[in-house]
Amino acid sequence: ELTVAIESIVTGDPEAAAPHFVAAAEAADRAVGSVGHPSLGLAGLLPVVGDNIEAAEAVAEASRATAEAGAAMVEVARDLGWTDIRIPASTASGALDIGAFEAALPAMGSVATRLREAATALESAGGDGLVGPVASGYRDSVEGLSRRADLALRFRDSMQLVTTMFGGQRRYLVCVPSLGVSRPGGGAPATVGVLVVDDGALELEPMTPAAGDLAGIDVSLDWPTTARALMGAAEGSEIGAVDGVILIDAVALQDLVWVSGDVKVKGLPLALSDETTTAALEIDPFLGNDPREAALIHADRVSRILRAFLERRPGVESFALATAAGTRSRHLSLYLPGPEERRLVRSLGLDGRANLKGEGVLPVVATWDTLGSSHVGAFVKTTVLQSATIRPNGSAAVEAEVLFANGAATDPPSVLLGRPVGDLPVGNFAADVTLYLPRAAQRIAAETSRPSPIKVDKDLGLATVSGSIAVRGGESTSLTVTYVVPDIVRTVEGAMEIVVRIVPQPTLAGVRYQLRVALPDGSIIVSASPGLERRGDSATFSGVRGGPVDLEIRFGGGQR
Repeated sequence: ELTVAIESIVTGDPEAAAPHFVAAAEAADRAVGSVGHPSLGLAGLLPVVGDNIEAAEAVAEASRATAEAGAAMVEVARDLGWTDIRIPASTASGALDIGAFEAALPAMGSVATRLREAATALESAGGDGLVGPVASGYRDSVEGLSRRADLALRFRDSMQLVTTMFGGQRRYLVCVPSLGVSRPGGGAPATVGVLVVDDGALELEPMTPAAGDLAGIDVSLDWPTTARALMGAAEGSEIGAVDGVILIDAVALQDLVWVSGDVKVKGLPLALSDETTTAALEIDPFLGNDPREAALIHADRVSRILRAFLERRPGVESFALATAAGTRSRHLSLYLPGPEERRLVRSLGLDGRANLKGEGVLPVVATWDTLGSSHVGAFVKTTVLQSATIRPNGSAAVEAEVLFANGAATDPPSVLLGRPVGDLPVGNFAADVTLYLPRAAQRIAAETSRPSPIKVDKDLGLATVSGSIAVRGGESTSLTVTYVVPDIVRTVEGAMEIVVRIVPQPTLAGVRYQLRVALPDGSIIVSASPGLERRGDSATFSGVRGGPVDLEIRFGGGQR
């Protein structure tokens, strides 16, 4: 009954959902009553059987709480006028009924609270000692209810963000970078514009090529740092003061096209689709030799995609999936300066913060900053190789290499591939490369494939090592760093633990990682994060990542 009711809500049929939630509540009441029947009283005195009866009762109570929350969710859907699968309380993405969102918020808050309380109560019942179907049923219930509680909380915060951002009169800077001009936070600002808000009515002012201070800001791996710089640059330009910043690059724009449908643009025979948009933004505009014309083409295509999205009313599920993908991979980020606004943005994962440090954390973080104005970065594949040997005293000896393979052609000259400079041909990729290390790192040594000055510094609470690289089309080059970090292993719940934290620079294709953690001789791996492959007393990870991830290893034994 709960499953049918929830599906009815999501598909925009709250009236059909209501009787199913009622039926689910009645079934839960019967289950709770059965557990309290005298025939189960003596059985409940037996330790193993008693645990199972208590777990069954906890599941029934959780089902009743879920049904009650579902009944409140029906009221939310009614307040939002949610009658189909598309974004509710709207006639288009750019035409929102703020009053409806505000009216539905209290009930949605109640739904989120009830589900979280129910999930907490169910988890506190504990699953130790359960057997058979009760054990599997309990685990499934905990997992399902926790997921529903998280989704309800996110939906509530999303509604609150809508009313906060789009209620009243506001102006937001929209920044679209070019990932081909690589920067630690993704790419250099290429196109900018202003989204004007008037109590739910969203209008995009003309998008224009980024110029002056806006084009030249330092793009940090930490999005809030970059956003504050963008707000300052906007205020000093003809744009003027803004209330926040929206970052969306070609990868997230392609997801937006997937959500809202194909978009016709000038100069291309076929409309942009969810398979062609990134190339239409990152490659095609820059094939010529006029930088100004290329920038105007880029701005026009970005503008048409965003306006098409604002004029259409996409499905709520596809929009949620696209937004989640963009935020995870840091291709979509939002900055609002107010404390409560920042909390909302952070709760939804849109804050783009670079959380690099932590106790027992070994960072795997490399960034690169293109030298010159070409867009060759679009063709460069990056691989980070890192090997950490954990010593018996809890320290680690680390060797890391950041490898760049330049897949660019060497002809003809263009805005995309650049022009020959001295003995450097078309398609050359040059960049300053930085590797982040634990703040306590010692005995740091580094070199590039072709000798360059090495700089040791600090940034975002960590130590950094930087060098410069240059690589021709069809070739590869690297920065290699070795160091030792003391006391990187910590004790958690009786086991030793180390966390490898991957934070990729946003790119078109993601960053490939090949990692190995070798534990002291005789160690036994107790647990390891999904994605880690256990090999005796070592663990490895290999794959392409587009967003941050923590890889946790807990182990015992060995010499300490």
